[in-house]
Amino acid sequence: MHSERFWSRRIEMHNRSLNFGLLALMLICSVVGYAQHSCIPSPNPPKLPMARASGRFNSSAAPLRVVQLAGISDSWKATRREIGSVPSGTMVEVLEDRIVVDAPDVVRVTNSIDALNLKEGDKILRYARLGEGWADIWAEGCWYRAVNADFITEPDGAGCGGTRCSARVTKLGSQTWWFRIRRPDGRSGWTQSQNLDLSAGG
Repeated sequence: MHSERFWSRRIEMHNRSLNFGLLALMLICSVVGYAQHSCIPSPNPPKLPMARASGRFNSSAAPLRVVQLAGISDSWKATRREIGSVPSGTMVEVLEDRIVVDAPDVVRVTNSIDALNLKEGDKILRYARLGEGWADIWAEGCWYRAVNADFITEPDGAGCGGTRCSARVTKLGSQTWWFRIRRPDGRSGWTQSQNLDLSAGG
């Protein structure tokens, strides 16, 4: 009888501990989610061009296949010069990447977005598109880095669907996605995303 009470108390204590741990995890996740949408005060939109890594590729990513004859340059910057090429079908390593925004997409809010304190008619500037609806955006004096912007509908109607849609792209900007790759012979350089099959690593 004593043994049964002992193990019953141990199980109860374990369950309490487990519940506390789950609660703490939920609180941490909610804080992280909030931080992702926190406003970084920025009276003016970021200067152009703006460049940042996509966060989807790194030096340990799977090799990618070149899908067309690709030139490689010494940089992704406007001052770049071509230093070689890579034949179609070549498997290359990804060393790093950069999304380069020369002009952001212009987005109009069609329904209020409480999480971002935006109302109908407000303007959003969407900078780097990071995939699956995530993006860097600037709106009403706030800079938001890597937020879930899946409430945006694209000019062709793609993107957001259903009641969550709260904004629409009115003017597409200009951005390019650059990769620094290493050829089988060890030489490296920068090339654009359309030259690579991103399905393996993207």
